[in-house]
Amino acid sequence: MKTNKQIIDSHKKGYYLTVGKLKEELEKYPDDTLVVSQRVEDVYYEKHGWETIKKPNPMYKEFDCEYTPVWSVCHYLNEADGEGCLYLDLHY
Repeated sequence: MKTNKQIIDSHKKGYYLTVGKLKEELEKYPDDTLVVSQRVEDVYYEKHGWETIKKPNPMYKEFDCEYTPVWSVCHYLNEADGEGCLYLDLHY
């Protein structure tokens, strides 16, 4: 099993969203924009080997919070159903 650092380092080398890329994208959105992320099916983790970064859950000590690296910002700026949100995709 990989450590959190190994998972993070491997994703930084790919096409995943970084703070620098996010800063560029954020210039296009007003400050009160809600940030939401895509939900993906468990099959990506269970059968396709997606790894998560595990952090202690601050409310439920017996569980970990699991995080997935974000792939990119998905633009819905000009669409009526965009609803003023910044959408983050977990895969391409």
